Amino acid sequence: MAAALWLGLACGAGFGRTAALIVMGVAPVFAWLAVRSPDRVGTVALLVAVVLAGMARAAGHELRLERERAWIPQQDRPWRIEARVAEPPAREAGEPEAVVTVARAEPPLPPGTRVRVRLPPGSPAEWGDRVRLLARIEVPPGMRNPGGFDARAAASAAALAASGRAWGCEVRAARGVEGWPRATFARWRRAIEHCLDAHLSGPARELVVPLVIGDRSALPPDLNAAFRASGLVHLLALSGLHVVWLAALARGLCASLGGGVAARALAGAACAVFYAGIAGPLPSLMRAAATEIVAALARGRGRALDPIQALALSALVLLVPAPGWAGDLGFQLSCAATLGLVAVGPWLTAAAGRWRGLLAPLIPTAAAQIMAMPILLARFHAISWVGALANLIAVPVSGLLLAAAWIATAADLACPGLGTTLFGACEALSALLRAIATGAAGLPGAMVGAGHDPFLVAIAAAGAALLALALPESGTLEAQAQEISRARFAARLCGWLAVAISALLLIHVEPLRPPPGRAWLVTLDVGQGDALALGLTDGWWLVDAGPRSPRYDAGERVVLPFLRWAGVRRLEVLVLTHDDGDHTGGASAIARGVEIARRLAPPSYPGLPGPGPRFGAASAARGDRLHAGPSIIVLWPPPPGTDSAAAGPAPSLTSADNAAGLVLEVGEGAGRAMLLADVDSTVEESLAVEPGVAALKVAHHGSASSTGTRLLSRLGPCLALVSVGSRNPFGHPAEATLARLEAAGCRIERTDRSGALWLELSTSGARLLDWRHATPRSAEAGTVPPVPRPRE
Repeated sequence: MAAALWLGLACGAGFGRTAALIVMGVAPVFAWLAVRSPDRVGTVALLVAVVLAGMARAAGHELRLERERAWIPQQDRPWRIEARVAEPPAREAGEPEAVVTVARAEPPLPPGTRVRVRLPPGSPAEWGDRVRLLARIEVPPGMRNPGGFDARAAASAAALAASGRAWGCEVRAARGVEGWPRATFARWRRAIEHCLDAHLSGPARELVVPLVIGDRSALPPDLNAAFRASGLVHLLALSGLHVVWLAALARGLCASLGGGVAARALAGAACAVFYAGIAGPLPSLMRAAATEIVAALARGRGRALDPIQALALSALVLLVPAPGWAGDLGFQLSCAATLGLVAVGPWLTAAAGRWRGLLAPLIPTAAAQIMAMPILLARFHAISWVGALANLIAVPVSGLLLAAAWIATAADLACPGLGTTLFGACEALSALLRAIATGAAGLPGAMVGAGHDPFLVAIAAAGAALLALALPESGTLEAQAQEISRARFAARLCGWLAVAISALLLIHVEPLRPPPGRAWLVTLDVGQGDALALGLTDGWWLVDAGPRSPRYDAGERVVLPFLRWAGVRRLEVLVLTHDDGDHTGGASAIARGVEIARRLAPPSYPGLPGPGPRFGAASAARGDRLHAGPSIIVLWPPPPGTDSAAAGPAPSLTSADNAAGLVLEVGEGAGRAMLLADVDSTVEESLAVEPGVAALKVAHHGSASSTGTRLLSRLGPCLALVSVGSRNPFGHPAEATLARLEAAGCRIERTDRSGALWLELSTSGARLLDWRHATPRSAEAGTVPPVPRPRE
């Protein structure tokens, strides 16, 4: 029934109103047949009814969100919102982030609309409080880059219609019945946060706070990337591991005080409720808490405990009120890993025979990884090969750290100073856990790109499903290893065969390649910065790597996911055009994530070293031919020491990185593209370029001082690609620049409006490929009309 409900929720998400009404009307018919029919027919009818009910539930969920989003206009305007805080705000990053349920709004919004809002620093809003906000909100965008994060899908999973930032926040503390979250869970959570802040150093706090209360908002991008690459990120996402450790601690304490079976079961269930209360309704945590409560009920009543049934029941209980969680990545991975532990783990242990003691530490990780692999391939397009080994050491360490942190916090809250020794242990354990994650992530190719072949995902999913179905129904482990029906034996054999095939396919993943005689230019949407991927028949290049800030690394969040989606495990060349953070910020993440054969940067000039020395890059200057067929030629800057009269404006005279930026010409004939980095119009006048360029990466994100009229008059009409961040503080692209491009007959495409721009170049011209609806494998698949040629 749980699988049937999940299938219905997955299938019904895209239904319209008419289809939802139809399945809603048909579901009761099958439910009636289930009651009236014999057992086997009734079982099938019941499952069909559950599938149809799931479809109707998912369709209603999506239709409600779309109705709420339809009230939010596209134009940028302030909103006045009166709302109630619906979840514990996350405060670790300095600016509290809260989910609010709208009561009234101007412009109007439907009551009950859920919005995620970043509150002003220091806002005292707590769970259950009433707030008045002056905010800017918007509907989350869909997928902006191939292989990237889908903000709209994530918001739909959390039942959020919009997100935004509040400039002002007036808080009215909740009273009466509405005030119970503030008086209980919110007060306990803040006490825990204050205790951890008082006794832990910054590096230790970065790991202990996510482990204890699930707030990862202050986790540095580099550390988050290390945990992802090492396959240990699940340790920081509150789920079964955390609930099991804390519940076991509570049951052990209860047993030491003389509590019986019922008392121990009650202690475990109370611990699960407490954890869910202080951390908030995180899907993976709620799944673990629900499973623990079901298990506690079974123990308390003296009933046999079937962990698979407990998992299925918890999924049923949670997905009915929260259908969006069926698409939540954390919920999916939590259910899949738990299913692997309880379905595949036992017979793997039995099959190990005399090697059971040696392999016992590996079996849980292997079982969970097998079940989670299809989801990881489909959502991340990558697998961490070091994860199994890293988990052997990291899981016990994180368990000890979690236990030490909870015991120290409880002791210190009961008697200040009592937990000092254990807080010291937290310092050592957190440093060890950090070292394990960073060390494993630093191994060559720790995260292996898998591409986005649906066949690979299907084979891995089939293997996981068959291995789960091969679980014997009863008997001891020894009996399970010896006595197995033919059907289950066949399922197990086919399951292992499918897993082996998917592993072989994963090893031999081939990157996407353009058709012969063509090249791809992909302008990734990295916000206010540049990152352009060049797909050639002999490999991939990357020109710049996007920006980096304390909370955002474009290399980790955008560029690496794209490369993994494309199956790229080796960059032939990394080109850094100049030493500005919005172009080089993500370079370190790229160097950690993929192999780089060669690095290029502009030459160093007196007083202007450029990015070359920092990143170990060779220099490239005007006249260098970097690639042949299609050709890639450097048009700027001139080699050091070149006569300024012949070279034009000398970068050394301006002492500006922008003026010394690498300008590249890619392609041949009518399909050439110019990549102007951040040079200004004075440099543009010195470029030796032939007319008839098909595409132009507009200089300096559309700054008014770049992409001048003289350059455009020489180039003729072309496709203008503007890499720019939404609502950037610089006002890019400038209205004057857009006016010049339009006057020159250029077609303007912007990353802040369209997301990533995928351009195919050939000797006959250039055209855009629609990567959202078809994988760009040929010039005919998913294209828009070619770029117009110069006017008469």
